[in-house]
Amino acid sequence: MRKKLLITLSTILIAALLAVIGYIGMLYRQGNVSNYTPPPPPSVSPKEQAISDLQNLSRAVEAYFVKNMEYPQKLDSLVPEFIDRVGHDPLSAKPYLYTATGNGGAASYRISLPAPSLYNIKECFIENGTVTQK
Repeated sequence: MRKKLLITLSTILIAALLAVIGYIGMLYRQGNVSNYTPPPPPSVSPKEQAISDLQNLSRAVEAYFVKNMEYPQKLDSLVPEFIDRVGHDPLSAKPYLYTATGNGGAASYRISLPAPSLYNIKECFIENGTVTQK
């Protein structure tokens, strides 16, 4: 009796193990790239995107300054060495405004939004690495 019970339990255990292995195999075959749906990208507001763009441009301008000891005359001078591309304002689709003044120790730069009123603000710019919104 004990031997029959042991054989029955062993048979059930082997059957369950085979079922689990078969299920894992089926999932493995279905798990290829064509069945993968990536998560949607995080939603970023146009204002957040514009400020992020200003910060990225500012870092590129600073890197240009470190290498050349002067600020670039225009943002296009940063491409491709310091950034991949110079973006545009998300709402107005116009290029960001850039001015560089002075040279050496008194040098400064300013990158601003071309149409801040679209964001319901009077002014938004980054000057020497500091973002200002009014």
